[in-house]
Amino acid sequence: MRFGRSSSGYVASVLILLLIGCSSRSAPKESHSLSSSAQQGKAAAPASSPNGDAVLKAAEDNDQRISYAKNPERFVKVETTEPVFNITNPKTAQEHFNVAVNQDHHHQIDRATEEYRKALELKPDWALAHFRLARDYQKLGRTDDAIQHWELATRYDPQLYSAYDLLAGTYERQGNLPKAIAAYSALLKYRPAQMPAHYQLGLWYAQLGDRPKARQHLEAYRELALKSKSQEHQSDRFRKASKELEKLKQ
Repeated sequence: MRFGRSSSGYVASVLILLLIGCSSRSAPKESHSLSSSAQQGKAAAPASSPNGDAVLKAAEDNDQRISYAKNPERFVKVETTEPVFNITNPKTAQEHFNVAVNQDHHHQIDRATEEYRKALELKPDWALAHFRLARDYQKLGRTDDAIQHWELATRYDPQLYSAYDLLAGTYERQGNLPKAIAAYSALLKYRPAQMPAHYQLGLWYAQLGDRPKARQHLEAYRELALKSKSQEHQSDRFRKASKELEKLKQ
């Protein structure tokens, strides 16, 4: 019995040692890290996997992506500080104009108007200078001077839409609807401005009591609005024009 117990203990000891040995031999296979070449092989594996084409496509798309290094012209540098203005002795029309614009930015309206006038002395047909001078005159409350220069701006540049708009608005505030209509009617020659021009002219003619012309312009506006790709037909302006047309039909 003693021999049996000792032999069974011996066998148990051997089995334990064998199990320890097996576990120690298998552990490295589970825990060892990949070599650099193996890691590269593993990283490249997706290219040959079913999703490999998608990975390559993403890489190609990334190569074609716009970046500052490849497409610097597509990026605008954001200035964090105002550039130094160094024109101290303007001589040309452009230099006087640039000084005037700089004075506008600093809300020095009186000095700006002086520089615009000097620019126009050298270049009397400069529509933009007339336009900006008129706008400054309006800020100063010099309405008649503003009207004069907006008129000149539209004469020298018939497609300066903003000048017609501001000129007509000034006439309207003065209560002079016939002149406001005359100024705004010029916009009918230019396709981008036709829709708002018909709308405003329709309302003004309605105020003057000219029902036929009011209906003519409001119907023209409505037709353009319905053809427009914008959402003009859902705007408050469209609803107002429709209500006004209903009144004119009564």
